[in-house]
Amino acid sequence: MTNPTDGIIIHREKVELNQPSKATVERLYNEEVITGTILERITYLSDGLRINGYCARPREKGIYPVLIWNRGGSGDKGALDDLTAYLILASTAVWGYVVLATQYRGNRGSEGTETWGGDDVNDALNLLETSRNIPEADTDLVAIEGASRGGMTTYLALTRYARFKCAIVHAGITDVNRLCEQKEDFRKYLNKLFKNLCREDRRSELDRRSVVHFAEKLPPHVPLLILHGLKDTVVPVEQSELLVDKLKKLNIPHKFVILKEGTHVALKDGTYREIDHHRRQWLKKYLKKD
Repeated sequence: MTNPTDGIIIHREKVELNQPSKATVERLYNEEVITGTILERITYLSDGLRINGYCARPREKGIYPVLIWNRGGSGDKGALDDLTAYLILASTAVWGYVVLATQYRGNRGSEGTETWGGDDVNDALNLLETSRNIPEADTDLVAIEGASRGGMTTYLALTRYARFKCAIVHAGITDVNRLCEQKEDFRKYLNKLFKNLCREDRRSELDRRSVVHFAEKLPPHVPLLILHGLKDTVVPVEQSELLVDKLKKLNIPHKFVILKEGTHVALKDGTYREIDHHRRQWLKKYLKKD
């Protein structure tokens, strides 16, 4: 049952970048990302918890499609700050979208406890309710996107809300246990996070977060753009390949793009321009009025 307070915005504050951060945005993108958008830090309610996030939208008055964007990592690692929110969220909002992002419960001052693919998925989905409190948002035209851990969040969200017009995932985690077998640090982190579970129960819990085990639950009418760097050593491209094989068998509409020079962080390796080309085309194609 939905909490009647879900999505209510209880605080919003406009972001003003300092000069060095402005210079970074202008170097990687252009001045219009700053002058053509409004970026706000927001706090909204999710399951009764105060959750921090961001909202970016065009400065020009209008009604715009909505994009729910799911960050990667946990804690401070992968969290958004004012600069990365401009580089990731505002750089998309300037195309003509309202972009909403959560930091997830237990992270960056949000109430609650980190559950990494558990109840924190509600924090992403409750941004749908948040969008209804934003006058500029066209809540009939909504897409969802995520990177790395945020890809996992996106796949989980798609099984619970089938009205997204499209979805995008970058370097998404699709088989958590398989990645644990390959990455010792990742395995140690999840063992610590789920330390109260025995090994068998922990494995089952991680399988429940792995889309390769529930791909048939993905909505068959939501087209999915999957992007992955060939040189990604954090989440190997194999993770996306495993899912793509299943999508083909299930006849779920998708496009798979392998970035030959891509690592795990596109803003660092420069492939963000190639990624943005595909993202912009995808959103333009599917987030439009009938």
